[in-house]
Amino acid sequence: MDFGEIFKDALHYPISDYKKLLILGILFLVINLPSIITGFGINIGVLLLLMVIVSILLMLLVYGFGVSVIRNSIDLNNEIPDFDWANNFTDGGKFVIINFIYFIIPSIIIAVVAFISGFGPISTIFSSRNMDKFAQLNAGSTTADMYSIVPQEVWNSLLIAIFITVIVAIVLFIIFYIFDAVAVCRFAKHDSLDEGLNFREVFDDAKQIGIIRIIVFLIVLCIISVVLALIISFISLIPYLGRIIAILVGYPFILLFGSRALGLLYSDI
Repeated sequence: MDFGEIFKDALHYPISDYKKLLILGILFLVINLPSIITGFGINIGVLLLLMVIVSILLMLLVYGFGVSVIRNSIDLNNEIPDFDWANNFTDGGKFVIINFIYFIIPSIIIAVVAFISGFGPISTIFSSRNMDKFAQLNAGSTTADMYSIVPQEVWNSLLIAIFITVIVAIVLFIIFYIFDAVAVCRFAKHDSLDEGLNFREVFDDAKQIGIIRIIVFLIVLCIISVVLALIISFISLIPYLGRIIAILVGYPFILLFGSRALGLLYSDI
């Protein structure tokens, strides 16, 4: 399928079954209930902690339901799947595991790069000598006064280190986001966590779809999702009911849209 067909189908998909869209919306509403209640300035004390725990558990259900949407879409099933609470919860847990593993790798690499590149200038800036000078500054000192304590070349080294770390982070997260998306699809298709973590097969699937095709797809998906999120943000500005309507309709719409589009992309394999 070309991108036009994929995204046209995905945008229509959430409203193909209003009942399931509403059920998913109610789940999102319960998940966001702690923030809604605190937003109204209501203090519920210890009960808030219990609600947060319930929200986390329900979020696993929502993630798992998204996996079932991907699975149906890979099979080119046009119906929104039924809720299967036990399987949805299990799939949600596996979904979190896959995302954690695929994103912990770049996180570790980025942390190492940041440490290696920034250790020198940071250790110089926070050396005992400089800390003594910082302590001697009075309350009327300006940022320029603090800045002047450390030599300019040290600040330049720190900026270079930050720049290198940011570039490495962007590149790595793009790469692993691509493979994470394919891994989730592979997990959904085979209903197996091991298949989602089979890096060689995931890489082969990504090559078969086309790395450039996946990148372009993810860019378009992000753009459409941002537009939808902006619309939801405007709706949430409506006093009192705005945020509830946004959560009840907007959040499940984006989840169904994204899961459907991703599943259709993978269905070409």
